[in-house]
Amino acid sequence: MIESMEISPQYNARDWSTLTFSAEEDWQKAVDIFEDRIRGRFLDIIAYIKNYAYAGFAVLALDCLLIETLQQFYEGKHETPSRQAKQYFVHFLTQTSFGDFFSEETAGMFYEQFRCGILHQAEVKATSLVRRRQVPLVDFTDDRQGLIINWELFHRQLVIEFEHYVDQLRENDPLSKVLRQNFKKKMDYICRVPSETERQ
Repeated sequence: MIESMEISPQYNARDWSTLTFSAEEDWQKAVDIFEDRIRGRFLDIIAYIKNYAYAGFAVLALDCLLIETLQQFYEGKHETPSRQAKQYFVHFLTQTSFGDFFSEETAGMFYEQFRCGILHQAEVKATSLVRRRQVPLVDFTDDRQGLIINWELFHRQLVIEFEHYVDQLRENDPLSKVLRQNFKKKMDYICRVPSETERQ
């Protein structure tokens, strides 16, 4: 573990490594660290840039990074397994609060045309479009070969999903047990904390 490594604006890896998780207050501090990381490195930056003209592509690029890392937290994975990135996106967009807006078909299209297009070519693919106003969160283009994404509504929904996840992590009940375990696995990896098997 690199103890001086900054993991968020207010915390470093040592702050995480000193948590024993033997008391509920350690879990609450752990969620504080995670929330500071996501807000400080991503959400606060987006809030700053979102009113710039043509900010939609940059916001969606950061949103795609957040979707993938949040799904890794949900799954308790260090990184997205090889050849499973599309599966991670489809799962996130259909099994979270985004499921009110996305089907498996449109989630797959979003991955191919927005996530891959923006992150690999700095453009969206097919006939897809990025819009801000007067359109729903997601809709088909006229030829149904692409999607129209209202990036402002999309980002707003991602913030809602993030805040819901934080609320779930803060709940000390049986329903949050697996979610907390997976969350800790991912944060341990980020902070270079050896796993139980690595320490043996």
